[in-house]
Amino acid sequence: MKVWFGCTSLDWEKHRGRYINIRKELIDSGSVLLFDWIPETDKYIDEHGHPERERDIKGIFQKIVEAINKCDVSITEYTVPNFSSSHQISLSLARQKPTLVLKQKNPSHGWNNSYIDAVSSPLLVVKEYEGDGYKDIVKEFLGQFKNGYGQERYNFVLDRREKYYLDWASEKYSKSRSEILRDLIEEKMEKDVDYKELIKR
Repeated sequence: MKVWFGCTSLDWEKHRGRYINIRKELIDSGSVLLFDWIPETDKYIDEHGHPERERDIKGIFQKIVEAINKCDVSITEYTVPNFSSSHQISLSLARQKPTLVLKQKNPSHGWNNSYIDAVSSPLLVVKEYEGDGYKDIVKEFLGQFKNGYGQERYNFVLDRREKYYLDWASEKYSKSRSEILRDLIEEKMEKDVDYKELIKR
C-alpha cells in the first residue's frame, strides 16, 4: 500500500522519536512511503540545526502534493497543530484519500478547537493514542482500506417495519436512506472487537 506520512518539523527534537517510530511501523507493515522525507530532515537538523531558512519550500510543497496525489491512504501525526499539516489533511480529503490523523493524548501542545475539529468527512479518521498505541491504530486503519475504498451497490430486503422506520428517519433527519444505513454499519464496526482484530492481520 502506498502511504503519505506527514508530520511537522516544529519542535523536532521533542517529537522526533515518535515520528520515527510511526514511520518504522509503516515500513514494517510493508507500506511504501511516498516522499519519505523524515530521515533526510532528521539528519540535516542533527548536523545543521533547524532548516527553516535553507529549505526549498516550493520543491517540498510539490513533492508533498505529488505524494498525496499518488498515495492509497494518507496518515498525519497532528499532536502539534500547524498550517502545513492542516493543509495536507485538507488536500488528502479533497483528493478522496482515506486519511488518518493521529494525536497524542494530553499533549503539551493543546489542540482543543483546532482546525481538524471542524472537518467532517467519511474518509477522515481521527484517533488519540498514548505510548505505542499508534501501532494498533495504524494496523486497523491500513487493514480497513487494504482492499480499496469507495462505494459499491448492495441490495437487501427489509421487512415493512424496518422500511417504515428507514423512510421516517430519512425525512426526520434529512439524510438519505443509504446514509442512515451506512451510519449504523459504521457504528457497529467501531464496536466490533473481532472485526478490528481481523483487519489488523
